[in-house]
Amino acid sequence: MIKNERQYRITKAQIDKFSRALEELAKQSQSNQKVHPILQKAQVDALQSQLTDLRKQLEEYEALKSGQRAVLEIESLEEIPRALIKARIAAGLSQKDLAERLGLKEQQIQRYEDTEYSSASFGRLVEVSQALGIKVREDVFLRSVQGSLTTLFQRLNQVGIDRNLVLRRLLPQLTAANIQTEKLTEEEESSLIFRIATLLQRVFKLTPTEIFSSSPLQLNTAALGTVRFKVSARTDERRLSAYTVYAHFLALLLLEATSDLPKKRIPTDANEVREAIISTYGSLTFKNALQYLWSLGVPVLPLKDPSAFHGAFWRVGGRNVIVLKQQTSSAARWLFDLLHELFHAAREPDLDERTVVEAEETAIERRESQEEMEVNLEAGNVVLSGRAEELAQMCVEAANGSVERLKKVVPQIANRENVPSDSLANYMAFRLSLQGINWWGAATNLQSLDQNPWQIARDFLLEQTNFGRLNEVDQNLLLQALSDIDN
Repeated sequence: MIKNERQYRITKAQIDKFSRALEELAKQSQSNQKVHPILQKAQVDALQSQLTDLRKQLEEYEALKSGQRAVLEIESLEEIPRALIKARIAAGLSQKDLAERLGLKEQQIQRYEDTEYSSASFGRLVEVSQALGIKVREDVFLRSVQGSLTTLFQRLNQVGIDRNLVLRRLLPQLTAANIQTEKLTEEEESSLIFRIATLLQRVFKLTPTEIFSSSPLQLNTAALGTVRFKVSARTDERRLSAYTVYAHFLALLLLEATSDLPKKRIPTDANEVREAIISTYGSLTFKNALQYLWSLGVPVLPLKDPSAFHGAFWRVGGRNVIVLKQQTSSAARWLFDLLHELFHAAREPDLDERTVVEAEETAIERRESQEEMEVNLEAGNVVLSGRAEELAQMCVEAANGSVERLKKVVPQIANRENVPSDSLANYMAFRLSLQGINWWGAATNLQSLDQNPWQIARDFLLEQTNFGRLNEVDQNLLLQALSDIDN
């Protein structure tokens, strides 16, 4: 973006320079037969792209200066800093003129605009907007935010947005730490509230007017689609909904950052999935299954925040994305959940939009869902060599129908039949849940915990994702979600 006359002159000079370079390349391509045509085209395309960008900046600056743009529309609070710069140019003011109106030095305005007001407080943004005579259609620039951070967090709690979620996942760690340990000045607190409001609008689509009004706050969950399963009575539905909105936002970012992934058919047969993983990667492990899903064009987002849902699958515009969220370090459990979501993603492939958000394993709605039973059976057959039901029946018979004896019987059957005991324990827990028996605690005690599946999935995502496709704010939000912060 061109911000002053000096940058305007430099940009014009660069346009002349790139134009001459393109002409020179055209002459060379006719006389120099040694350069490969593909390389020549790449050089021309690169120069042409830069030239187009510079011309757009020049045209925008000239349009602003000429007064052709009387209205500047912005879609979010993040765009306010650039809007202030554009408004100054449109008002015919230099950086020095604006500085004089504010009683500041010209260098201070230059620093503000060079960093797009990143160091400016909320109060300073208000002063700049007033000095420029900006009129807004919504009461965004409040002279003072009524209340405090405490009041703001109380408002957010009305819709289930937890204070810890804001501090740990939306704000940079250093900023969050300062809130916890330091007493903020009134100006610092006001600036921080403004910053939080910007992020809330980005993630939860809550406008400043809604956040700071006296009316009850409401969260729009329409973008989530139909959640398949209800939650247990002890689950905070507001917090579940808010976290699901957050996870959905992250899933959309991941889809955007992996838009170049090839989209392939997702198999619906357990044997086909098992054979594909083993033949391609050598063995059936969580990491290898993860690579397999990514190769199908299905990115996997691992989260580690407590409570809320246990996993989710979204299909958006025909593309699938999976969210895994388990507190356990059992690679077998993460593998089972990964395959479980994969078979959800394989369903109804002709639908462009589809959603499954998983409730607790013991929820009645999950036990009574035909789709849940089928995808669990397929996941079990992948990890248990197509013998999930056969092995489960062996365990029941060996235990003589006693649930208490299963903890001893399951490892014995697994050893005898040469299958992983932790995977068999997970499948047995699922089978017992169909009868209303919660055996997940016992299954957890039979798990191997020598890996960090969340970190495996996180590191693989970091390797496969092009964060350059996202703007800086979205990059930070996605990376913050993937940061290893203690609960």
